[in-house]
Amino acid sequence: MKYSRNLFWSRLDITIISNEINENIIEKCFFETQSFENKYSRFIKWNYLYNLNKEKSSQIDWELFSIIELCNKVSKITKWYFDITILPILENIWYWIETEKMENSIWYENIVIENWKILLHNNVSIDLWSVWKWYIVDKIFNILDKYYSEFIINFGWDIKVKWKHKILLEDPYDEKKYIWEILLENNSISSSSPFKRKTNKWHHLINPKNSNSQDDKIAIFVLHKLSSFSDIFSTALFVTPLEESIKILWNINWLEWLIISKKWEIFKSKNFNCELFI
Repeated sequence: MKYSRNLFWSRLDITIISNEINENIIEKCFFETQSFENKYSRFIKWNYLYNLNKEKSSQIDWELFSIIELCNKVSKITKWYFDITILPILENIWYWIETEKMENSIWYENIVIENWKILLHNNVSIDLWSVWKWYIVDKIFNILDKYYSEFIINFGWDIKVKWKHKILLEDPYDEKKYIWEILLENNSISSSSPFKRKTNKWHHLINPKNSNSQDDKIAIFVLHKLSSFSDIFSTALFVTPLEESIKILWNINWLEWLIISKKWEIFKSKNFNCELFI
């Protein structure tokens, strides 16, 4: 049985393979997602994230602490190409909001956490848009895992399955066309591509070191047991230059991955087992 809801400007599909389904459990999953959006979406005025970015300080709970800690680790691994403080660049691209001294308002090390308080120095602001799906997918998985032996979570093509399922992956240029399939077994897959959110000149996957959309790849897919790792690395490694991202990935033996370059060159890890249709 499939249940769907539009949340976070995306579609959350929960498919349960069972003859007995407690819809209260499904509603709990949607409720948790909505609660997270209400707290951390930058598009909702006066919520926690809005107030934090406005006041530049706040008490921090375990939820946000764990998210920022993982973001910090991934930023270090990618040599600071992954940065959740690029909100001024995004606003400039989408809304042409010019920010004075923009370069001083972007830098991960301006986020300081001490004594369960978060401080944002040098007028920095946080955007969690690039990381929220992985947190939600893992959270939903943990809820459903207590009750069901087989299910699929698909949140805007961040997919996590319990048991075994073949997943069809779409053409980066054409969301109605599938060009490969992969068998997931108690695993998650995440992807990043520039074609979902873009203007005539720009897209949302920004290299923070030059403030431009990274344009040397058309797609990246990452596999890991945890959606938190597959999703955050698919974004982080897309915004990292191609040569550097491949170098980083070859030194990480706990991720499986596939990258398609702008020239349609395919790079992948040894155990990323997929059937290509191209």
